[in-house]
Amino acid sequence: IQYALKNDLALKEAALNQDFFQKEITGAYGNLLPNANLYADHQYNFGSVIDPTTNARVSSDIRANSFSFSSNVELFNWANFVKIKSAKLQKEKAVYEWEIKKNELIIRIVQAFNQVQFDKEQIELIEEQLKNTQLTLSRIETEFNLGNKAKSDLYEIQAQKVSEQQMLINAENALRTSKTTLLNLLNLKEEAEFIQEENLTSGGLQDELPSLYEYGVQNRPEIKSAEVQKEIAQKKIEEQKSGYLPRISANYSLSSFYVDMETASLLDQFRNNRNHFLGFSINVPIFNRLQTRTAVQQAKIELEQANLQAEQQKQAYYNALRDAYTKTQNAFENWQASEKNVEAQEISFAKTEEKFRQGMVDAYGYFAAKNNLLSAKTSLLQAKYTFHYENVLLNFYVTNELPFN
Repeated sequence: IQYALKNDLALKEAALNQDFFQKEITGAYGNLLPNANLYADHQYNFGSVIDPTTNARVSSDIRANSFSFSSNVELFNWANFVKIKSAKLQKEKAVYEWEIKKNELIIRIVQAFNQVQFDKEQIELIEEQLKNTQLTLSRIETEFNLGNKAKSDLYEIQAQKVSEQQMLINAENALRTSKTTLLNLLNLKEEAEFIQEENLTSGGLQDELPSLYEYGVQNRPEIKSAEVQKEIAQKKIEEQKSGYLPRISANYSLSSFYVDMETASLLDQFRNNRNHFLGFSINVPIFNRLQTRTAVQQAKIELEQANLQAEQQKQAYYNALRDAYTKTQNAFENWQASEKNVEAQEISFAKTEEKFRQGMVDAYGYFAAKNNLLSAKTSLLQAKYTFHYENVLLNFYVTNELPFN
């Protein structure tokens, strides 16, 4: 899981959204700062022109230089402050969206990893059965040669061995497939061995569903993301309402020029021709063709949608939690029943095997008991890993953490 979180490309892409909205925050703060512009030009005028020093028309060629510096700052625009808060909320939402994708990946990995472990144990189980069949076959061949067993018994044993060999091939193919699935999830090109490091132990559910929901609803990123979206929608209403408020701005500029017709030096002309401008302006909206009013109404609708989506997300979480709770409970009971079934089948097989050795049961009856035991052990294996997966999933839904981290 740790490897996947570091190397998954979809997660890396989602993480870029956090950086994107961090830049949005920086840009929103930048709206509070004044801007600054510097302008300069170099001009040639020929023929009948205006002398910039006297404003009189003259017939001459004039070369002139001018420059200006200007700055503007919005002293009051409520939308600028709202945009800062909205950008922070967008970044917070991006964090939760990344966590949602992370959780989805983790669940797929846990499922794939459990499948790998199940397939491994299934192979071991079949190999054990095949080994037992080979020992039985060797004994039956000896007894057949001594005339104590019928040839049909020998054929039954040989057929059973071929059947179990086919089962082993299928199990090995299943393991390769499950390993490939896990490798693809991890984006691993090289082969790797996945080892189970903890023993799977059984245990019933300790808490009731309502208490699990009350705790879990506070931790799930899906719920938190939906709640943040409500705040974003509320800020959008404030931003649109700022269109009703006045805007106050301040302006300053400094300019000067130089004309080659003057005898004064360039620096003296720039000094003597300096011009300062300082101004304040207020823009009071009166009527803008219902655009602000419509935008506010649309933003309110979006808030209602966000509220409904948050409730839907809570309901979806409760349904998923209830489903995981029920499946975990069922899997635990199935595990307990499977263990008892294996114990019973082992006793039954031991007695049948003893009767088979004494010639009291034919090969068909012997292998029926043997296959029943294999089926019971396979069911136990499935029940064990089903419970483990469902239990991990339920814990993850509640705590947003993995029990083996």
